Parts: sequence; C-alpha cells; structure tokens
Amino acid sequence: MSETYLPQVQPYHPATFLERGVLVPFTTPTLVGTRARPAERVALELVIPNPSGGRGVYILGWAGIGSLCRPTLHDRLLNERIATLRLVTPSAIRRIGREVAAEGLAGEDAMEAAARSEELERQDRLVVNYLLLMALMAQVNQGLPGAADEPRGTAEMEERARLTVASIAPRLGRSTIWLAAALEAIADMIAGVGIGMTGRTSRLSRVMAQIQKSAAAISEWSGRQHSEHQIAYAEMICAVAEFTLGLARTALVHARDLATDMVALLSAWSTDPGAVARVATRPEWLLDGWEQICLLWQFAEDDAQRRAALLEMTGLVPVLPREVRDWAGYFIEADLSIRLRRMIPLNQDWRTGSTVFDLIARNEQILAASC
Repeated sequence: MSETYLPQVQPYHPATFLERGVLVPFTTPTLVGTRARPAERVALELVIPNPSGGRGVYILGWAGIGSLCRPTLHDRLLNERIATLRLVTPSAIRRIGREVAAEGLAGEDAMEAAARSEELERQDRLVVNYLLLMALMAQVNQGLPGAADEPRGTAEMEERARLTVASIAPRLGRSTIWLAAALEAIADMIAGVGIGMTGRTSRLSRVMAQIQKSAAAISEWSGRQHSEHQIAYAEMICAVAEFTLGLARTALVHARDLATDMVALLSAWSTDPGAVARVATRPEWLLDGWEQICLLWQFAEDDAQRRAALLEMTGLVPVLPREVRDWAGYFIEADLSIRLRRMIPLNQDWRTGSTVFDLIARNEQILAASC
C-alpha cells in the first residue's frame, strides 16, 4: 500500500490580499473555502482550510489536491482551468468558475444560473461603459455652446461621442482606438462596483446587502441560544462582517470617485493602470468569500443545520491581511477572523450527520446561487 504524504498545517496571516488568495468555488466538501494564489515554483498554489476545523491551513500545488481528497469532476476541471491564469484576481476566478458551471458539471441549476449571470454582467459592463463615456463628454464639453442640450437622436449622440474622444485622445498622447479600449477596460473593472444609476444595483452592492442581512439574522438567532460556544461563534462572525462592511463602504466610495474626473482617470490609466486597478478592485478583494458564507447560513433550514453551518462558517471567514492598515488607516492588533479560528475545538467535525453526497449537492446549490 502506497503511503500518502500531506503537507504540514501552517499558521496563516497573509500580508496582502494576493497572498491571501481568491476563493475558488469548489464543490468537494474538503475543498470548500479553498483559495488560489500565485506561487514562485509552480503556476498556482491552493490554500486549503484545515479539514479538522482547527487552526492553520494546508498549502498545496494546484496538482496536489488528489493527495488530500477525491475531487468532483467539476472541481478537477475548475482546478485545471484556474492553473492557466496569469493574474489571480476575484473577477478572473469568477469568470472561470462561471464557464465551468455553464458546462453542466455542477448540475442544471448552476448551468442555468451561470448563463443568466453572464448576461447580467454583460449588460452591467455596457451600462457602465456608456455612463463613463457620458461623464467624459460632460466634462470635456462643459461650457461649450449647446453642450447642455439633450442629443436629438442616436446619430447626434454618436457624433458627440466621436468628437469628444477625438479631442481628448491627443491631450493624453494616445489614439482614439486606445481611448475607446481604455473605457471598455475600466468599465469591465468597475462594473461590479457600479457608478451613477448602477451604484445601488451593482453586484458588490448586492453582496454587501446580503452580508448585512445575514449578520442581522445570525445575531437575532444567537440571542435565543444557550450555548456559550454558539453565542461566541455568532458574535465573532458578526463582528468580522461589520468590520469588513465598514471597510468595503469606504473602498466603494473611493472606487466610484474615480469616475468623477474622467480626464484624470484616463490620464492615470495611461501612465499607471495598476494603481487605478488597486483602488477600483479593493471592494472586490475585501468581499471575496463572504457570499458563500452568507449562503451557508441561508441554506440552513432549522436550528440543527444552523448550528452546523455556524461552525463551518467560522473556518471560512476571510482573514484580513496586514495591507489593510496601509490604505484604510486602521491598526489591526489581532485579526478577529484569526481569533475566531482559535475558538474552534480541535477535531470538532461540523459535518457530522451529512453524507458527502448531501454536502456536494448543497455546495452545488450554493454555487448556483452565487454564479
């Protein structure tokens, strides 16, 4: 019989969001909560929560998950696809996850949800691209005769847009083709954040509302419990959720403010697109992983399932990296999510009572709800 060697459990407090990694929507129970991040020796490595529910994580190369568990066919394909990524970001993982789900390997519900999500995000990108162009037109043409007049048709709107792009591109030392592509790239990056009329309906705004609703439900439920452990788990999850929401609200404001001066935004994009991307994508990095946590609670139908879900959620609460101190101005003496993990008794299995197949089916439902 061959002997399987697993990596050692390691302590875990990442310095940056990139080191923390991006949540991968695996359906295999052992892999739930796994994050992917770039590595030095291999293309990609996986950060897998300790299956016992205790402290620490496993760090594996993407090809090593077979040493830990038997992944579903969906997870094998997803793992192979994400290994080809050059840049590991929440949007990139989300895109690949949706593509794999659309192939039907996680069930029909997930397949249909992936198709709907793709269409919704395409529409969001189009609307945001249009709003960015309108904001640029308003800024560039401000004070010119007739600039405040509403266009009298699509042809006049397109002509105004063409003239605006033609006038601003030379000022940036770029071509009109570059400027149009820049607007599309920026729209793709901030579609989830939303601007103007899309601010309240954007994907990240919906995720934040979901977190707030779930935290309120957990707090209300914990008020009826008698177990000190259950109450403590709930209080800590709610505390991390509220702290993260506060950071995310600030990050959303900063990301949306980018579009208030379109000329400055395009100029910054021309010289250092990475700096723009860091501001625009902070909300997405902050909220990465929270949707799955909320759905675990929402799929729990009775008190027994809620108690089990609460324990599972404690191991999935995202660790806030140290870089939060640099851009948010907060000093995090001891990350709440790390303290939360220390409260979980070792070897306490929150999956007791559920078969692997039951959990896979549940995870597929969660995948469908989060596509």
